[in-house]
Amino acid sequence: MNQETRPNPTQEDPGRPQRQYPNNYYPPYYYGPPPKPPVTESKCFWKIVLAVFLTAVISIVLTLGGSYVFFSTRQALADINRTEQSVGIGLETKEAEPTTTSAVETDATAETQAPSSNSIDTASGLIFERTPENTEALDKLSEIWDLLKDNFYLEYSDAELINMMSEGLVMNMGSRYTFYLSPEERELDKEGMSGEYSGIGAVVQMNEDETYVITRIIDDSPAMEAGLQAGDVFVAVDDRQARDFKSVDSLASAVRGEEGTKIKIEIYRPASDENIVLEVERRQITTANVSYKMLDDNVGYICVTEFTGHVAENFKSAIIDLLDRGMTGLVIDLRDNGGGLADECIQMLDLLLDAETVSVIRGRIGGEPIQEDWTTEDGVLVPRDMPVSLILNQYSASASELFAGALQDLSRVEIVGVQSFGKGVGTRTWELSDGSALQITNFEYFLPEGENIEDKGITPDYAIELPEDIATKQISQLTLEEDTQLAKAIDLVKLD
Repeated sequence: MNQETRPNPTQEDPGRPQRQYPNNYYPPYYYGPPPKPPVTESKCFWKIVLAVFLTAVISIVLTLGGSYVFFSTRQALADINRTEQSVGIGLETKEAEPTTTSAVETDATAETQAPSSNSIDTASGLIFERTPENTEALDKLSEIWDLLKDNFYLEYSDAELINMMSEGLVMNMGSRYTFYLSPEERELDKEGMSGEYSGIGAVVQMNEDETYVITRIIDDSPAMEAGLQAGDVFVAVDDRQARDFKSVDSLASAVRGEEGTKIKIEIYRPASDENIVLEVERRQITTANVSYKMLDDNVGYICVTEFTGHVAENFKSAIIDLLDRGMTGLVIDLRDNGGGLADECIQMLDLLLDAETVSVIRGRIGGEPIQEDWTTEDGVLVPRDMPVSLILNQYSASASELFAGALQDLSRVEIVGVQSFGKGVGTRTWELSDGSALQITNFEYFLPEGENIEDKGITPDYAIELPEDIATKQISQLTLEEDTQLAKAIDLVKLD
């Protein structure tokens, strides 16, 4: 807000000011002989009158004009404030007081600097440019607010309605990977990433049709003992319909709970076209993100189930042990791996590649566009001439696809299986002050050859589907005769 500034008044001369008279003008107390009236006396007098008149007119115009600009500005700002307050956006509008900041304080206080003089500071921190489109949208929001506030059959406080607006904004961003996490859901999300939690041991993914499907059952878990299978679709959790959960994390939050408690789950099984209701007891679950073994013909096999914490370290340990045991070919199994941490993925690629650009990401952060190259370091552990194959299925997603796609584009692996899930975007999670969090689809990534795989997935070099009668069995429980995808992957790396 522009402030009026007046110059400091100067001290007046305490003595009587000396009067100044026009040329050829004599005051009445002049006692000399009367001079001759000058010829131009009348003209000079009217010039003086005209000058005084013009000066007065100009002063009045400038004064009125300045007042109009000043008060019009104040009225416009007041109108904006009233518009914001009517929809609960601006709680207070105030002038920003000038502050002085030392050079030492600049970095620490950068986020709390006073706004510029031509902006409006609101307690909620929301500032909108005054455009016809914004005004129309705010008017509509105000109308909706009033209707819901006064006519919905349940009464909600302003704070509750504002929270609903916040969650609604997040859910309408057009990305199923952008969602709000309550404080409880955030804690469970972090537990899941650590690999330890109390639940039933079923890994779930949201399909494009926003249904929740089980992609993997953890070995020896309550889910496996209850008879749940990969491919089962959640219908309800403790009588709450699955479609009412806003994200995978929300559903997972409902399934997890205190060890020893039971949960009622209804699933739909496409293989038999039936709904099944089960009661499952929760237990402490510890997931192993890497398992490995040596197969016949010195073929090493490493299964990576998720890109959670320490997976790169575990992957490295598996490679070292297999090399010590004489490995001559390597199969990496990423089936049912829904992704995880990008940093862990890049560290794993370090062990297979020379220094390479494995992905380019493009997105936005802090209101500015970003572009960044993700590169590997020259830390190759697997010999460059050792053949490597990789297995994907329809549930391999996100970091799994980045890992597989980079190796495929750089001609380091041959891929077996079926088209992968197709998640070509990445997310970042921001924790909020109350312990809740916001996961935001923040960037899209492009593989070395420049392709983004969103809604497309990775195309295998060898398309092989598992036989229909075993497609729902746990991968870890398949025999080599049943697992035709693994059999092909072994053939590709086996030395003759």
